Amino acid sequence: MTKEEQKKILTYKFLNRFNDLETVINDGKVYYVDKDRKPLFYYYQNEKNGPIWFNYERIWSFFEEFFLMKYKEIQGILMDWLEDTYNLRGFTPHFESHFLPLSWKIPII
Repeated sequence: MTKEEQKKILTYKFLNRFNDLETVINDGKVYYVDKDRKPLFYYYQNEKNGPIWFNYERIWSFFEEFFLMKYKEIQGILMDWLEDTYNLRGFTPHFESHFLPLSWKIPII
């Protein structure tokens, strides 16, 4: 197995932890939240083919720190994962370094 194949397997193992997120629409944004209702990524409800914002601390930094990946490489992996897992196509992943605090919870609507 090549290093690239190993890398791909490990990245998907990490992302598979987030395969059962719930969608919550709040304040014009579509959030994907974990079982504790903490958001991991979101996009603006009325935008198609726009940016999708990932929590830097919980997702994006893993790729930078563990794999030393560059921005475009992370975008590619997240785009593939979004398409495969959530059928989200056309969005461009970015990170938000001041993402909502981990203790912030989306109110139940």
